[in-house]
Amino acid sequence: MSYIRVSGRFEAQLAVLTGSDNIGNYNTHATGRIVVPTREGFKPYDVPIMTGNSLKHWHAVYLAKAYENLGGSKINELCKAGLGLRGYTVDSTLEGLKPASSESEAIEDVCNDLHGFLITRKNGKQTKRDSLVKFSLASPVLDAEVLEYVNRFSVIHNRVDPLTQEQQMVFKQEYSSSPLYGFNVVMDLDYVCRPMYEEGEVVCDQDEVKRRKKSSVLALLYMFTGIGSKQARALPVARVTEVVSAVSDRPVPNLVHGSYKDYVQGSLDTLAAFTKATNTDMTVICYNAECKSEGVKVVNTKSLEEFFNALIGAVSK
Repeated sequence: MSYIRVSGRFEAQLAVLTGSDNIGNYNTHATGRIVVPTREGFKPYDVPIMTGNSLKHWHAVYLAKAYENLGGSKINELCKAGLGLRGYTVDSTLEGLKPASSESEAIEDVCNDLHGFLITRKNGKQTKRDSLVKFSLASPVLDAEVLEYVNRFSVIHNRVDPLTQEQQMVFKQEYSSSPLYGFNVVMDLDYVCRPMYEEGEVVCDQDEVKRRKKSSVLALLYMFTGIGSKQARALPVARVTEVVSAVSDRPVPNLVHGSYKDYVQGSLDTLAAFTKATNTDMTVICYNAECKSEGVKVVNTKSLEEFFNALIGAVSK
């Protein structure tokens, strides 16, 4: 099964989910405006967020780690180093970049394959590949009670001047805390090792395909136990609280974003309606979320170990 949908929630305290601007020695946290219904009507909130691009970056970083741990070798130095430079051949090095001449050549590298690229050329032609892994922005749960406790603040940091080793350069970094964030992930792994926009054969054997799919799922485990964020000054105090996932051998609708209060039942209703209309084989796997549905097969788990064993097992079919 190659189509994976994931939605869920995590708690993040004392974290820089996504850095934003620099104003002198003041580093700001990324924010967004959301609007929620209250008894008095609708109320806007400016809240700290985590961008989908940031989540995608950390998935690529952890994908490389998981892939190498599973014995993968088709990975260039850019991917190993967690750099978001795409479109270079699998044998490229940090000092010797070799632009790929085709999509088939580029996707021999695991990061190009899973996270896409765009190569522009002087003659105006482009070689591109869409990312097989997509993330929404993560935002606090859309509930006035939760949002009243969302906080954004700054912390003073000192660092030694590298030239004199004596003077202290003082700067401030914004952090945030929230009781509950929601997120959403789409993974279309049917094109793993297979070109999208040009004619060509699968560029790796079936064992490599399975390794890349498994690595993509395991990268989520790294994220769930660390929450990708700006980690240079402090790892986040964070944990995933609940997750709903759907796995199928055919494209299925996206799940309801975890920021909505009723996202679990909303997701199950959507999947049940789709399954009934299309007779699609699908498995829903839930962690710490009471999933009940008569329309789809549901597996409830109480630990991340159970959850990921079930998810990897479904993807491996």
